[in-house]
Amino acid sequence: MRQGRGGGRSTLKIDFAQKLRDYSVTAMKLAAVAFAIGFAYYLYAIYGGHLSEAVGQRVTSNLRLMGQVMALGGIIFTISLIIVTYEEIAVAVVAGLVGVGLILGFPLMVAGKVAPAAQAAGTIITKWAAITGQAMVVIVGFRILIEIVNYIREAPARRALMAEADGLKPKKTTSAARSWRFSRCWEMPYCHEAIKDLCPAFKNRKNCWRLKQGCNCDPHLIESLLKRGGSTDVLPERGSAYIRSDLETGAHQAGTQRTRECRNCPIFNEHQREKFRLLNPLMIAGTIVALAAAYPIMRALYARFIEFTAALAQRFALSETVPVAQWIERFDSPAVWTFFYVIVGLLLLSYVLKAVEWAVLKRKFI
Repeated sequence: MRQGRGGGRSTLKIDFAQKLRDYSVTAMKLAAVAFAIGFAYYLYAIYGGHLSEAVGQRVTSNLRLMGQVMALGGIIFTISLIIVTYEEIAVAVVAGLVGVGLILGFPLMVAGKVAPAAQAAGTIITKWAAITGQAMVVIVGFRILIEIVNYIREAPARRALMAEADGLKPKKTTSAARSWRFSRCWEMPYCHEAIKDLCPAFKNRKNCWRLKQGCNCDPHLIESLLKRGGSTDVLPERGSAYIRSDLETGAHQAGTQRTRECRNCPIFNEHQREKFRLLNPLMIAGTIVALAAAYPIMRALYARFIEFTAALAQRFALSETVPVAQWIERFDSPAVWTFFYVIVGLLLLSYVLKAVEWAVLKRKFI
């Protein structure tokens, strides 16, 4: 701190978030270089013909060192990329796909090039490629998990913003909240007490979006409300106020004309928010249960896929001395399968939650 001309104090404020992003940009560039060096060295070892014969200790040491460089670069690059592009989770998903490519790609590349005498070198390459890829996928999976937690935690705030956009205010109720069923349209905010006896939805005890008639979409009912008493305590609040042109085009009988669609009505939007509050936890639980139930089926399908891929690779391999099928069959392990299933489950859960919000609160067709 230092004294200003006016005798006051001026404090130096540091934006730590911006500083972190700035440092992350530099770290991401350096890590990308390190990752590229290790990746290129492995490609050179595979496609340069160096795995077609026995390799010495020097080569295996270099392969191990380059694998460590690639792993360190991949981890730092992924973390830095997530920090720099934190608001764009799709970028993190792309980094996760790169990690999956490392895990699956290098065994396939090595399988067609490694000779029996160079099995140790091939194992080192696939081992460090798998470590790098798994670390990148785990980091991305953790970011997806944070996104899911934030999505669930911020859901009430998003609903409040939508309610504010509709002009709704919390409705005071004397009865206990009924979480076991949806509220009827006449129990929601902006259903006017003074007009209930005229509203066909209230009379028929059916929701207005079922009848396509109600107090917020019928000019006749609105006009009747405006004429009744004229006091401000029965007038609609700002969120459901109608302009004069709505009333001048009004019908002379209730239900003969609507001035707005249900999707634009505050009452129906509050109904959709109640529906979202119910569906959101149900979809989370349902997705987890579905993933658990599908686990043995998907595990069997995965094993069949590995067998088919190994047989196909063995059929079209040009060299009979290269054990292509054995390298591919290494993917069929409980650890690799469980690892991928958890990551895929997190991705599926995140997209299911976004799909529910889109269908219920945005498109409003559920």
